[in-house]
Amino acid sequence: MTKKLAIALVLIGFCALVLVYNTRGTFNEISLNLIVTEVKAWRSLIFFGFTAVGVAIGLLLK
Repeated sequence: MTKKLAIALVLIGFCALVLVYNTRGTFNEISLNLIVTEVKAWRSLIFFGFTAVGVAIGLLLK
């Protein structure tokens, strides 16, 4: 297993954990539980951040 693949798998696991912990909330502003702290942000910015992480994982796997 290469170093890039290991980093990508760790990022995938972290994103999955954060998404599982944040399945509740229906308002525009949500509180994002990052396991060690909680951040309040707009839902669109949270989804944009996870899209950016997905692109980074894709580049690492390339």
